[in-house]
Amino acid sequence: MSEINKGTITIRPDGPYRVEGGVPLQAPDGTLYELKPAYSLCRCGQSANKPYCDGTHKECGFAGMESADPAAGTAGIGTEVETDSVIRVVRDGPYEVVGAPTLTYSDGRVAETRTLYRLCRCGASKNKPFCDDSHLQVGFRNG
Repeated sequence: MSEINKGTITIRPDGPYRVEGGVPLQAPDGTLYELKPAYSLCRCGQSANKPYCDGTHKECGFAGMESADPAAGTAGIGTEVETDSVIRVVRDGPYEVVGAPTLTYSDGRVAETRTLYRLCRCGASKNKPFCDDSHLQVGFRNG
């Protein structure tokens, strides 16, 4: 039996999501981006290289303090499942995280394990790091 790849996502203070462990990244059309052992995903919504971070958060004054309780049931849905992790980029929306990679807040707190959750990528969520559908109100556009 092969080992399940879960990977990790670490939130950088007022910066990107740092993904490690070879977690695949899937484009909105279902194709996979080039597999990398580690990469940083834009969280401010302003990168010119979305979904990847290009450092724009430093210039635009992004305030990314996580306000969501890492143990709250609203963090996602589901329970532990034995499947490899994957991050799906939703067109004009959040990152859908599947397969329960470890999510660590910028202050070191670890979020409750979920098999599916949505991470904000527009920068406007009031429930960071999780998506609260603010992208609909702010008109976030990016495939």
